[in-house]
Amino acid sequence: MLASLLSVDVSLMVQRTRRNVVLYAIAALFLLTAYGAGVGALAVWLTSMMSAAAALGVVAALSLSIALVVLLVVMVKNRADERRRREAAANNRALLMTTAVSLLPVMMKSRPLMAAAVTGGIALFALRMLGGSGDETGAPDA
Repeated sequence: MLASLLSVDVSLMVQRTRRNVVLYAIAALFLLTAYGAGVGALAVWLTSMMSAAAALGVVAALSLSIALVVLLVVMVKNRADERRRREAAANNRALLMTTAVSLLPVMMKSRPLMAAAVTGGIALFALRMLGGSGDETGAPDA
């Protein structure tokens, strides 16, 4: 009974997703058509004030400047996200160290836990020495 209930929910979700994809594709098509018509109308309007070549140059320069502004915003946002990710990683490391120090008295009483902690520490040290830290700090900023 539970399986039939879940299959109904999944089939409804698949139908809704398909419908949304088709409707969004149609909306995107008309949005692109409106954008193209708007750019064309701007070029035609500008030709009434200047030559056709100059009007198309103005439209191209305007489009290029808008694209550059958008790319600049994306780069600034990506850098801010990367900085937040690094800060969160540093906070997680600090929390992990605090937890490890607070558990140290418990591990000192148990030989198996102490052996596991020492083995893990040696493995972490070896991993760091071999350069496989897993933290991509050397990645270029884009």
